[in-house]
Amino acid sequence: MHNFVILKDKSAAIKKKIKDNSPAFFKFAGNVLMQKLAILFFLSFFAALLLTPPIHFKHPEYEAGAIATSNIKADRDFLVEKKVATEQKRMEVINEIPSVYDYDSDVDTRIITTLTNAFSIAKEIKWDAREGGEEGLAQIKKDFENTIGITLSSDEFNILYRNKFSQSIAAKISELIKAAYRTEMITNVTFLQQEKDRGITVRNIRNQTDKEVLDLSPIRHIKDIESSLMKMYDNTTGREKTVIGKIVVTLSVKLIQPNLIYNNNESELRKQRATRDIEPVFFKVQKNEMLVREGEQITGPVLDKLEAYYHIKGQNNLSRLLAFAGMFFTIAVLGVILYYASQKWLKSDNRELLFFSITALLQILLVRVGIFVAEAATEAIPRLPEEVFIFPIPFAAGAMLVSIFTNRNLALIFSIFSSILITFLFDGRISLFLFSFLGSVAASYRIVDCRERSACFKVGFFLGVVNIAVIIFLGLLYEKIFTFNTLISLMMGFLGGIVSGVLVAGLTPLFENLFQYTTDIKLLELANLNKPVFQRMIVEAPGTYHHSIIVASLVEAAAETIGANSLLAKVSAYYHDIGKMKKPQYFIENQQYSENKHDKLTPKMSSLVIISHVKDGCELAGKLRLGAEIVSIIREHHGTSLVTFFYEKAKKDKDSSIRSLPETDFRYPGPKPQTREAGLVLLGDVLEASSRSLSNPTPSRIKTLVRDRIERIFTDGQLNECELTLHDLNKIAESFTMILNGIFHHRIDYPEPVIRDQNGARKESSNGIVNRKPAEKNKSRFAAVTTVGK
Repeated sequence: MHNFVILKDKSAAIKKKIKDNSPAFFKFAGNVLMQKLAILFFLSFFAALLLTPPIHFKHPEYEAGAIATSNIKADRDFLVEKKVATEQKRMEVINEIPSVYDYDSDVDTRIITTLTNAFSIAKEIKWDAREGGEEGLAQIKKDFENTIGITLSSDEFNILYRNKFSQSIAAKISELIKAAYRTEMITNVTFLQQEKDRGITVRNIRNQTDKEVLDLSPIRHIKDIESSLMKMYDNTTGREKTVIGKIVVTLSVKLIQPNLIYNNNESELRKQRATRDIEPVFFKVQKNEMLVREGEQITGPVLDKLEAYYHIKGQNNLSRLLAFAGMFFTIAVLGVILYYASQKWLKSDNRELLFFSITALLQILLVRVGIFVAEAATEAIPRLPEEVFIFPIPFAAGAMLVSIFTNRNLALIFSIFSSILITFLFDGRISLFLFSFLGSVAASYRIVDCRERSACFKVGFFLGVVNIAVIIFLGLLYEKIFTFNTLISLMMGFLGGIVSGVLVAGLTPLFENLFQYTTDIKLLELANLNKPVFQRMIVEAPGTYHHSIIVASLVEAAAETIGANSLLAKVSAYYHDIGKMKKPQYFIENQQYSENKHDKLTPKMSSLVIISHVKDGCELAGKLRLGAEIVSIIREHHGTSLVTFFYEKAKKDKDSSIRSLPETDFRYPGPKPQTREAGLVLLGDVLEASSRSLSNPTPSRIKTLVRDRIERIFTDGQLNECELTLHDLNKIAESFTMILNGIFHHRIDYPEPVIRDQNGARKESSNGIVNRKPAEKNKSRFAAVTTVGK
C-alpha cells in the first residue's frame, strides 16, 4: 500500500511539471475562450471564402487566333467596349472639327523691311569689282543673300550688281509684294477635300481671334503665286518685258512667304478636346453568359470580351478584398449574436461549436456545388431557367444534422444562421432565404426524435412536401403559379427533400464517429444485449450483468416520468459497470460461493480496487466507441460518493495509521453527475444495490428505503451539479418504488403435495424439496437475494 501511495504522488508531481512547462500552444489549446475565438475565426474566414467571389491577382493572357483551353463564363454582368463603333464615332466628331490655320497679316511688312535693309546695305558697297575680284563678288553675293533671306542665281545677282542695287528695283518689288498680300491669302498647304467641304478656322495671330472661312477659293497656294504676280506686274507696267521686270517678278516670288499656315498642334488640341467627352459605345455581357468554350478559337470580339472581363476583375481586386473583409466581420458578428442566443442549450465544452462551424461550412459548400450543377443543367436544357434547378439543392441537410445530434432549439438557431449566409450566394433574394429557412425548420423539428435509419428518408419525403408548399406560396406571391416552369419547380422541390434525407442518412454515421456523438439510432444499436461485451459479462460477471439490467429498468421508467432521455439513461445503465469485468471477483455480486478477495487487502487498497472500476469502465467504453455521453455517465455514476463499507472498516482497524486515513481517500474522484440521465443512473445504481439488503421487501419498506437513499444522496451533494429538481426527485422516488415493488412482489406459495411411504411417514417430493412452512420458504428466498447483494 505504501508503495502504491508513493507511486501515485510521483505521478501527480510529473503531471503538474508537464503542465507547468508545456508549450504556449498547449496552454492556448486548453483555454476555452481562445478555443471559441479560434473556432469563430475558422468559421468566418472559410465561410467568407465560400461566399465572396474569388480574387484574381493575375489573369491569363489570350491572343487572337489562339484556342481556348477551358470554358470561361461571366460571373457577373459587365460592359464591353465596341472599339470599332467607338472609333467610328470619334472620327465623326473629329471630321466635324475644322482645321486651324494661323493668319499673319504682318508678313508683307516684314518682307519689305528686310528687302529695304538688304538693298540699303548693298548700296553702300564700293562698286569697283577689281578691288575684290571674283572672291569679292562672291562675298558680296553671300552677304546679300544672308540679309535678304533668299538665294539668287548668278544672273540675278549680276543684274542687281550692274544696277548697283537700285532703290527703284527695290521699290518695284515692294509694290508687287504689297499688291500680292493685299488681294490674297497665301498658304503652302494643299487643302483636303473635307476642308474644302466644311471650311477652315482662320486664327489671327495678332489679336487671337478666330474666323470661320467656308469658301477657300480666294486662298492661293504659294506654288501658284508666280503667275499671279506676273499678271499684277503686267497690269502695273503696261506689259513691259525688260530684264528689270523679270528680275522684279522673280525676286518677288522668292520673297513671298505664306501668311496662312496650318497649325497642327492647335488643330489636334481642339480635336482632343472635342473627343474627350465622347462616351464609348458598349454592349452588355450578362452574368452566366459563356464568353468562350473550350476548344474554340479566340476571335477579335471574343478577345475584347475576355480583356474587358479580366480588366474589370483586376480593377475589382481591392473592392473584393473589402467585400471579403465585410463578409468576414458580418459572419463573425452574426455568429457571436447567435452564440449568446443559444448559449443555454450548448454544452460547456467547445465540441458543439466546432460541429456547428463544420456543418455550416459543409452546408454552404453543398449549396455552391448545387449551384454549379444547376448551371451545368441549364446549359444542357436551355429551355428551363436556372432557378428550376436550384430547388433540388439540399438546403435543409445541415439543420437536420444539428437536430439529430443536439436539439430543436439549436437546429432553429442554425437554420437562421445558414439561411442568412446562403442568401448571399443568390444576391440576397428573399425567396431563397424563405425556401431554405422554412424547409430547414420543418425538417429539423420532424427528425429530432428519429430512432431508426429509415427515419431520414421519411423526413426527406416530408421535407419534399414542405418544399412543394413553399414553392406554391412563393409562386402566389410573385404571380408565377400557372406556368410550366412552376410545375417543374414543384417536382424539383420534392426531389430536394429526398436528396436531403439521403444525404443526412449517409453523413450521420460519419459525424457520429468524428464528433463522438451518440444518437438515438446508435443508442438502439448499443442496447442490443447480444453484443459481445454483454455475452462476456454474463460469463465473467453475472451478478453485475443482472444488476445492470435492473438499473436500466429503473432509470428508463424514471426518465420517462421526468421527461429526460429515457433511451440514453437505459443504455448508459447497461454499460455503467462494465469496468467491473476487469476484476469481477472483487465485487460482492459476483462472489458466488467463493472466498472474498478483500479479506486479504487493507481497507485503503480495497477502496482503490472498487473505485478503479470507474476508470476501467471509461477505458473500455472508449475502446468500444460508446460515445462521449455514455462515457461521461460511466465516469459520473458514483460522483464523489464515499465507499462506506471500507471507510467504516478502516475506522475500526487496529492500526492507527489506517484509522487516521482521511475520508477523501475513500471517495470516488468524480465528477458529480452533470446531466439528469447521469443523476438517474447514480440513483438507480444505489437503490438497486440497497434493495438487495432488505430481508422482507414489503412495499412500505421499499418506499422507506427509496426515500431514505435518495435523501442521503441529495444531502451528500451528489446531485448539486445536475438539473434534477426536488419535484423530479419526488417523481423518481415514486417510479423506483413502483419498479422495485414489481421486482420483489409476493407470489402465492404453492404447497408441495404430501407424499407418504408405506408406513405413513412423510417423504421428500420428487424434486428433492421437503415440505416447509410458507414463512420458511420466504425466509430462504430473501436469504438467497441478500447473498448477491452489493
